[in-house]
Amino acid sequence: MKNMSSKDLNRWIGSQIYKARVARKLSQEALAEAADVSRVFISQLENGNGAAKIDTYYRVACALDISLCELFRGNENDGLLDDILFLLNDCSPDEIRAYMELLRVVKNRFIPIRK
Repeated sequence: MKNMSSKDLNRWIGSQIYKARVARKLSQEALAEAADVSRVFISQLENGNGAAKIDTYYRVACALDISLCELFRGNENDGLLDDILFLLNDCSPDEIRAYMELLRVVKNRFIPIRK
C-alpha cells in the first residue's frame, strides 16, 4: 500500500468493505442501515468512488463486526478465505459444523502448538 494514490487507496478500502460485507452475507442496504449511512454511499465506497471521514469508517467497521485495523489492514489470506467460503457455500449447517470439527482435529494433531 506504500505510495498509493488517494484514488487507489479509495478503491482498496472499498474492496475491503465489499469483501467483509459479502463474507457476512449482508446486503448494501443492511450495512448502510447498521452504519447509519445511505445504500448509495456504501455503493460509492465499495466502488472506490468516494471516501469517508474516520468516524464513518468506524461505523462501517462496527456494522461489519470488524475493527478499523482489520478494515484498513485487510487480510493477506483473503484469496484463501474466499476459496474456503466458496467450497462451503452449498453446505448445510450440519455439514459446516462437521467440516469445522474435522479442521480442529487435523489442526490439533498435525500443526505444532504456537507459543
